[in-house]
Amino acid sequence: MQRHEVASRSWSVGGQVLGKAAVWRGAKVQMTAMVTHPSNLPAQVSSFIGREHELAEITDLLRSHRLITLTGPGGAGKTRLALQAARAEVGSFRDGVSLVELASITVPDLVCGSIMKAVSAPETGADSPLDTLSLFLSSKQLLLVLDNCEHLLNECAQVVAHLLARCPDLTVLTTSRESLGIGGERVLRVPPLDLPAPSASLTLDELLAFDGVRLFVERARAAEPSFRFTEVSATPVVDICRRLDGIPLALELAAVRVRGMGVAYLEARLDDRFKLLTGGDRSGEPRQRTLNATVAWSYSLLGERERVVLRRLSVFAGGWSVEAAEAVCAGDYVGEQGQLTISVDEVLESLTQLVNQSLLQLDQGTNHYRMLETIRLFGLQRLAEAGERDSLYQRHCAYYLRLAEDGASHFGGYGQQGWLMQLEHEHDNLRAALGWVIGLGHTGDAARLGLSLCRFWQLRAYQVEGLRWLQQIRALEAVSPLEARLRPRLLSAIGSLATATRQFDLAETCQTEALRLWTHACDHAGMAIAWREIGWLRFDEACVGDAISAAREALAHAEQTSDEWLFASVLHLFATASVESGQVDAALPALERSSTIWRSLGDLESLASSLAVHARAFEQQGDFERAKPVLAEVTRTVIQMGNAASLIGVYVGLLHLAMAEVERDANALDAARIFGLMIAWEEMTSAIDSPWLSLPFVVGLLEHLERRLGQEAFDMAVAEGKRMTPAGFLALVDRVTAPTPDQASPPPAAPPAPHDHLTAREREVLGAVAKGLTNAQVAQELTITPRTVNAHLTSIYGKLGVTSRSGAIRYAVSHQLG
Repeated sequence: MQRHEVASRSWSVGGQVLGKAAVWRGAKVQMTAMVTHPSNLPAQVSSFIGREHELAEITDLLRSHRLITLTGPGGAGKTRLALQAARAEVGSFRDGVSLVELASITVPDLVCGSIMKAVSAPETGADSPLDTLSLFLSSKQLLLVLDNCEHLLNECAQVVAHLLARCPDLTVLTTSRESLGIGGERVLRVPPLDLPAPSASLTLDELLAFDGVRLFVERARAAEPSFRFTEVSATPVVDICRRLDGIPLALELAAVRVRGMGVAYLEARLDDRFKLLTGGDRSGEPRQRTLNATVAWSYSLLGERERVVLRRLSVFAGGWSVEAAEAVCAGDYVGEQGQLTISVDEVLESLTQLVNQSLLQLDQGTNHYRMLETIRLFGLQRLAEAGERDSLYQRHCAYYLRLAEDGASHFGGYGQQGWLMQLEHEHDNLRAALGWVIGLGHTGDAARLGLSLCRFWQLRAYQVEGLRWLQQIRALEAVSPLEARLRPRLLSAIGSLATATRQFDLAETCQTEALRLWTHACDHAGMAIAWREIGWLRFDEACVGDAISAAREALAHAEQTSDEWLFASVLHLFATASVESGQVDAALPALERSSTIWRSLGDLESLASSLAVHARAFEQQGDFERAKPVLAEVTRTVIQMGNAASLIGVYVGLLHLAMAEVERDANALDAARIFGLMIAWEEMTSAIDSPWLSLPFVVGLLEHLERRLGQEAFDMAVAEGKRMTPAGFLALVDRVTAPTPDQASPPPAAPPAPHDHLTAREREVLGAVAKGLTNAQVAQELTITPRTVNAHLTSIYGKLGVTSRSGAIRYAVSHQLG
C-alpha cells in the first residue's frame, strides 16, 4: 500500500469483519491520522546544526529501503540525526512515526514489549507478544525508530526481521554502533562533524560554515552569553574541535566548560579530557553525561579479545596497516580470567569486528585503519591499567624501526616510490616511535631509526623536522654515547639537513667532525660521503669552485669502494657544480655515467635529479629545445613521486627557459610565477633565502622581469606561484616546455614495468596472494615460514609502488600476474 492511500474496502481486526458503520468509523480514523500524523518524538530543546548531506541521504534511503541503520562511534550524534530525519518524515507516513528508546533496556526479552508500548499495541494473552505486535502493525504505514540497539543486537535483529516480513508498509530506522546484519538493511555511517583542514587559512565566516565549529560556538554562547567568536578565540576553538575529533557529544560537553575557564585554558587542558568533559544533560542517559562514560559504554560491549586488541591498537598514532597491527597486537595476555592467546589471524578478525562496531575506521584508499583520538586516549588508559603500556610501545617501536630500515635499503633502487608512500602513510607512527625511544634514552636505536628516515625527510621536504629529531638524538650522547660506527653517520646526517635548511655553520662543524672520524677509521665510503656533503654545502653557499674541489676529493674515495650508488651521487655533485660554473663539457660525461648507474639500479628519484641537470647543461649551451622535453619528463616524475628535493633543480631549469621566452617577447608572467614557486620552496625547507637568489645574475633577471611586467603585475604573478597547486604547476610546465613548431623532440623511452624487477620467489608469493590466500596459507603452499612471506610482501610492495595487500592484488590482476 502506498503512503497516504486510504483503503476503500472493508477491513477486519482479529479476524472479525466490520460492518458499514464500523468501516466508516475506521476510514474516518484513518483520515484523521492523515491530518494529525501521530508521533511520540520528543520536542527539540536545542537547535539541530548541520548534517544537511546526511539528512538528504536518509530521506532518499527511506524512499527505497525499509530498514536503514545509522552507525557510528559513541557521541557521534546518531540519535539526534535519526530524530531530525524522523521529524521530517512524520507527514510521509499515514500512521506517523514511533520512537522506541532502548538505551535503558537491559533485558533482551523486553525489546518487543518496548516497541508495543511505543506504538500503543494492545496486549493479549492469546498470542506471543511478537505475533501480537506483527498483527497490529500489519496494516500500519509507520516509521519505527529504534534508538541504541547495540547492546541488544541479536534481539533487535530478530524482532525487526520478523516485523518487516509480516508488515509490508512498515519502515524501520535504527541507530547502533554496529549494524543489525539482516537482509535488506542499508547501513549509513554517521561521521564526525566536518572541520577545517589544519593548513587552511580561513575567515571567521568561512570557519563557521563547518558544522563542528558552528556547533561548538553556538553551544558555548548558550553556556556563556558573553562568549564571542573572534580572531583571538578562533584558533583555540578550532584546535578544540580538531582535538575532539568533531564528535558532537564531546563538543557539547566542552562548550559548557567555556563558562568557567574560557577557550584558551580549555584547549590546554584537553589531554585530561575524560576528567574535564563531564556534566552533560542530567535528563539524558548516564552514559551520555560524560565523555568517559560514552566511550566506556562501547568498550563494555566488546568481547575480551576485542578489548585487548583495541587497547593495544591505542599505541598507534594516525593510521596503521594490517601488517603493523598483526606485529604489535598478536601475543599472549594474562588477565583476571587467565591467559588469552591472540594469534595473527585473530588480530585481523578483531580489526573487522572493531570496524563493524564503529570503534575503528578503514580508509579504503590506503587500506589503513584509524581510531578517533578520544577512543585512542581511552585505550591508552586501559592499556596502562592492564600493565602493557611499556611492552606495547616497545613492540611498536621495534616494528617501525624494521620498517624504516627496510625502506632505507630501497631508496637507491626499484620500489623507492612505494616505500616513500608507505613511510608517508606511517609518518605519524614513525614520529611516535622516535619520541618513545628518545624518551627512554636509547641512543643507539634512536640513531638507527633517525638515520633510516634521513633520506625520506630530505625527499619529502621534512628537513626542518628531521634536523630537530637528529639533534635530540645527538643530545642523548651526553648520557649514552653512540657506538663508533654510528657517530660519524649521525653527524653527517645532521650536517646534510643543516645544509638543506641553510644552517651553514652547523653543517660545517658536523661534516668536518664526521670527516675526521671517518679518516681516522680509514673508511673510504665515509670519507666520500663527508666530502660529498661538504661539496653540497659549498654549492648551496654559491661557492661553485669549492664545490667542484670537494667533489674531486669525494670521487677519489668513492672509487676505492664498490658502492655504485655512492659513486653516482658524487658524480652528480661534480656535474651539477660544473654546469653552474659553465664547464658543461666536463659535466656531460659525469652526467651520462651517473644516469646510467641510476637507471641500472632503478633509482628514479636520483635519475630525475640528473635529468634536471642535463636540461640545465642544454640551456647553458643555448639548446633550449633539447632542454624542454627533458624538463617536462622530470617534472612529471618528481610530482608523481612527491619528491620535493628535486624541485629546486626543476624550478631553476624552468626559470631559465621562461626567461629565454621572455627575450622572445613571450609571456613573462610564467617566469615570475616560477620565481614564486622557488620562494615557496625556500620557505618550506629553510628559514632564510638561498645565497643563489642574491647572486648578481639572478638579481638582474628579476629586475628585468619587474621592468617588463610592472611592479604590481610582477608581485601578483609571484604570489600566484607561491600558492600554485600541482595541477596549476603542470599546466605551467606544459606552457614553458612547449616545443617551438617543427622542432619537437621524440618522447623519452618508456621505463621497465615495476614487476619486471620481482624475483622468481616474489612472483610466486604475489601469485598466491592474488588467489586470495592468507600469509599462513601461502607459507604452507610454498613451504616457507609466514615471516618469510611477510618479508617477501614488504619487498613486493616496494617494487610495485603499492602500500597494501589489496594494492598488490589489484596490480597482479591488472597485469595478469596471478
